[in-house]
Amino acid sequence: MRYKRRRKSRSAALYVPVGAFLIIALATLGIGVFLRVVEIEVSGVSRYTRDDIVLASGISPGDNMLFLDSDAAVRRIRMALPYISEIKIEYALPATVKIVIKESIGIAVIEYQNKALLIDSSGRVLGLVDTVREGLVEILGFYPVDAEVGGRLRAVPDSETQLSSLIVVLTAFERAGLLDSISYLDVTHIAAIRFRYIDRFTVTLGDSGDADYKLSLLPGMVEKIDEEKSVNATGRIDISDPSGESRFIEDW
Repeated sequence: MRYKRRRKSRSAALYVPVGAFLIIALATLGIGVFLRVVEIEVSGVSRYTRDDIVLASGISPGDNMLFLDSDAAVRRIRMALPYISEIKIEYALPATVKIVIKESIGIAVIEYQNKALLIDSSGRVLGLVDTVREGLVEILGFYPVDAEVGGRLRAVPDSETQLSSLIVVLTAFERAGLLDSISYLDVTHIAAIRFRYIDRFTVTLGDSGDADYKLSLLPGMVEKIDEEKSVNATGRIDISDPSGESRFIEDW
């Protein structure tokens, strides 16, 4: 009887994990059948169509949502469609994939191998342009070592800080809403970054630190200059002092 009880106990111990495995397998199979992509929603696009995004993502109706690689889909979209800055892929169970897009805006032009490259505020190359058009910031003093459409500008090791400063300042221009007022940005010396503002002032920003704060001072200072001079004065403005002190030197 003891022997029979031991055999029964061993059999039960064997059946429990087998049974658990079968339950898990059936549940996984059931969920896998249930979580099939039926609908793919795309939002945030104007330059591209929904079909452009879906095709580039590689996601198709009928795909199993359990096995979708969203990171790979994001990479595929970025490689195929350069005018995109942000991509989020979300799952709305049981059967919808949502692709949320933020498109890139070309704001600046930089020279590379005798070509004029259009870039966004993150330094991503969006394409080629024939000339520097009005409304685009011309970048001076930085020469990328590599640049491919859809990828970001690359710098030699000694110039990486220069590239970082360039991106910080372009982003600050964008946030401050000043892009239409800037004709060029000169990052030759990262401790003395300069730019041309409303085609009347050459502004010394200094380094890229506190760029948002420094730029916030600029419109008010120009307004004060115009009130004092009663004319559209031209000259040099220095907003490089972190304390907020600024100086104006008028052209004569």
